[in-house]
Formats: sequence, C-alpha cells, structure tokens
Amino acid sequence: MINLSPRGLEVLAAVAETGSFAAAANRLGIAQPSVSQHVQALERRAGTALFLRRRGRSAVLTEAGERVLAHARTMLSDVARLSEALEVGAGTVRRILFACQRPVANAVLPPVLASFARAHPEYELALVAGTLDEVVTHLRDGTADLGCFLSRWAPEGVASRAISVERYALVAAPSHPLAGRSHIDPDELSRQKFVRAAHRSGFSEQMADMLREAGIGHTPVASRATESGMVRELAAAGVGIWCTLAQAVRGDIESGALVELHTGGPPMTMDLRLATGTRRLPAPGARLLAEHIESTLRGAGRAAIRPPASAPA
Repeated sequence: MINLSPRGLEVLAAVAETGSFAAAANRLGIAQPSVSQHVQALERRAGTALFLRRRGRSAVLTEAGERVLAHARTMLSDVARLSEALEVGAGTVRRILFACQRPVANAVLPPVLASFARAHPEYELALVAGTLDEVVTHLRDGTADLGCFLSRWAPEGVASRAISVERYALVAAPSHPLAGRSHIDPDELSRQKFVRAAHRSGFSEQMADMLREAGIGHTPVASRATESGMVRELAAAGVGIWCTLAQAVRGDIESGALVELHTGGPPMTMDLRLATGTRRLPAPGARLLAEHIESTLRGAGRAAIRPPASAPA
C-alpha cells in the first residue's frame, strides 16, 4: 500500500496552482529542494511524470498529474474534515483567527459576526483588528485563518476576492462653512482643511487615489490622530473635513452630529475583500466563516460591482 503524506499532496497542489517550484516553496515556507523531493517521491510512486518541466517555463501538469491532483484535493479536504471531527470528539474548542481592518470590524461586520457566533457555537472566533498592512501581514505569515479589509486592488501575497462595495463619505461639523449646500465643487473641497489618520500606509495612498479620482487633489491637513474615534471627534468639533466609511458615520449623520458633504459626482468606493494566506489551505472553519460573511452581505443587498484589480506597478 502506498503511504501518501498530506504534506506531499499540499506541495503538489501548490506547484500546480502557482506554476513553479520556486513559487510553491515561497507559498509553503519551505526550501525549493524540499518541494522537488516531495514531487519526485510522488512521481516515483505514480510511475510517471506529474509535471512537464521546461527551463524558463511554468510547471504544467501532465494528464497523469491532473488525475493525481484531483484525488489529492479530495484527500486534503477529507483530512481537514477528519481533523475537525477528531477535535469535536475530544471536546477541543475550534478556533478561527480572523484578522480584520479596524473600520470594517467596527462598522460593517459586528452583526454578521454575531449571527455567525449564534449559528456556530462550536467555533471560538478570535478577532484581531488592525490596519490594512497588519491584516495582510497576518495572512502572509500564516497567523490568521481569514482576513477582511477594504482595498481598491488585490494585495500581493494573499488570495483575495471582492465581496461587496463600500461607499465613502465626506463629513464635517454642522457649523462647517460648506455644510448645508446641495452641491460642492471638488476644487473648492481641495482648498479645505481635512482631518485624517496619523500613520501613512498603503491604505492612505489608496484613499488619496480615491479622492483624486473624485476631483479632490492634495488637501491641507488641519490635524492627524492615531485612532478613528479621535479623528471623528476632531471633525465633529469643526477642525476639518473627514473622508471615512459611510457606514461608520451613519448614526452621526442621522443624529446631526455630522453632516455629509456632496460633490454631485459618482460615489467614492472601496472593495470589501475576504482573503486567506497562501502558505496553507484554508481551514474548514475559515471557509465556513467566509461563506457566512459573503452570503449575509449579499442578503443585505451589498454586492461587488467592480472586477478584481491588480495593484499598480
């Protein structure tokens, strides 16, 4: 009987999905010679080549390789389900480490995560909130099972897909000189002072790109703060205009604490993306949570409307 290790099957799947032994090694966090050894061991047992190897070209599965890969994926899925079943039998708490961008964790997902917890009490959901860069790092190094963040393109090093489009709003204090106007020219907004987060990151660059597309160029900054709650207080106090997730300030707008400023142009939006790392297969619990988030948002009438994009060169 042939003894097949799950690790060897993971290596086979990684080479097939990435198209190269080097990329598979990077995804799995192992040395390239180890990838070659796993594939060669499978080929010896199969009695035939599983990949066409041509210098300078992608590793392409042979017909035999395609058949083996199909069985490998089935076996890996079965192993994951067996592992979960054993944990349940042993009374082990199954944990999902969910890394989430802070504004999404605060404004978009609380009711979604609450409904997941009620529907699946067998899982312990550990939420880690952070910046976009921190969430992507958790996914890349394998310390998070699933991630959720706002981004106008797909970050490198993680497998992500857009599940909804979230609108951004320009808000200010009711006493702001532009408050109450039905239409504000973007050039006029460009001359106004803004309040924003203190740190510079890949996400702040995306925010700047979004504003430029709306016709709002480089804006003077009145104040910066490390937390969104502090930025909100500065905006409400009349210090400057704040560009933020519309869902995050819906209550403030309804109560009159903040007012939305309208340019009359197309809405400013960001894709809400779900993502997993590429070093290992997603755990069944992570897949279950991802399906719950996506189906719940779809049921609420929020759907992705832009095709996935790549980061600019």
